[in-house]
Amino acid sequence: MTIWQRTAWWQDSGALRRLITDLAGAELNRLHPAERPMTWPAAAGLPPMTPAEQAAVGAAITRFFCLADDTPVAAALQQPDWLAALQAVLQGGPGDLGFLTSGSSGEPKPVRQPWSRLDEEAAFQLELQGHAPRIVSLVPAHHIYGYMFTVLLPYRYAAPVLDLRDRRPAAIIAALQPGDLVVGFPQIWRTLAQSALQSGRPIPPDVRGITSTAPCPPDTARLVRAAGFARLVELYGSSETMGIGWRDDPAQPYTLFPYWRLEADAATLHHRTRDFTLALPDRIETTTPDGQHFVVRGRHDGAIQIGGINVHPGRVADLLRNHPGIADVAVRPYRAGPTLRLKAFIVPAAADADTTALRGEIEAWLRSRLPAIERPRSLTLGPALPQGTMGKLADWEIG
Repeated sequence: MTIWQRTAWWQDSGALRRLITDLAGAELNRLHPAERPMTWPAAAGLPPMTPAEQAAVGAAITRFFCLADDTPVAAALQQPDWLAALQAVLQGGPGDLGFLTSGSSGEPKPVRQPWSRLDEEAAFQLELQGHAPRIVSLVPAHHIYGYMFTVLLPYRYAAPVLDLRDRRPAAIIAALQPGDLVVGFPQIWRTLAQSALQSGRPIPPDVRGITSTAPCPPDTARLVRAAGFARLVELYGSSETMGIGWRDDPAQPYTLFPYWRLEADAATLHHRTRDFTLALPDRIETTTPDGQHFVVRGRHDGAIQIGGINVHPGRVADLLRNHPGIADVAVRPYRAGPTLRLKAFIVPAAADADTTALRGEIEAWLRSRLPAIERPRSLTLGPALPQGTMGKLADWEIG
């Protein structure tokens, strides 16, 4: 297969339409968060857009395909057959692609991934996942995870993609066929498994799943298997690193992708055949002498400076988890005038907790354990940590 053939996925009108409508949806949602939905059916095409919106969506497409800034993408979007016009713009065959980080630990940032690395991971995923006659997509196509499994992998499989993001869980289960490969994330996997178990509807034979974007709780993975899915592969990685490791049993450690080697510091990956390294986003611990198996111990502290003093949001979150009235917590910095402060989102251990009393108790508890500069200035209490469309931790407004 030639390089041109391998990069010609964008000639698949269905795949390109899904990707562009997802990119446009995300960009319009960013511009008008209170007015626009994040996604709409790809078959509906693009919605009417103002010139400013077309320019913003054109810039997002230019960034995704790593095109020159003067590429006439916005003009292509104005054509009646915008899809064909955009394919003509891409006629040279896009190579490297640009993705945005999730923003789970700050503002989203653009990350450029070389085609050689995308191609390498797709080849390994074909081997890992096995053949699939059909891909069922429950994720946006413009994120790196969605692109890999609902655009690039189906192109390699020569398999159709069924986008069921607009369906209810029961309808998704009813649409499954033997051999399907279902691409989801932890939150939707839990919902699907619960729906299948409650309805008693059997899952067709050999329906397998993939989950990524956020850690998959072990009880969710076990629930998916109990519901009748043949396999659930958990992928560990990020937009910056791409895929790093995988497992299909929550009781077992992750296995490194075969082209990675873990350095002695357990914080750096080295490619086995290419001269580049990657810093790991989390603290990991190897479980075998060869370093090919590992468990994830949590994100790096990510120290920030407040008043000239290093403050570690991760350590503050770990401390808060020791409070008996807290089930889960997220701690992030926010800007208060000219300086940074910490804020915390807290999930009470008891669903019927008196939030006013619990807030006061937590504030007193923190005063006895942390200096003022390390204490979160804002405590938000809610039934679950805020999540984005793919199950990752999302930011929240402070009261």
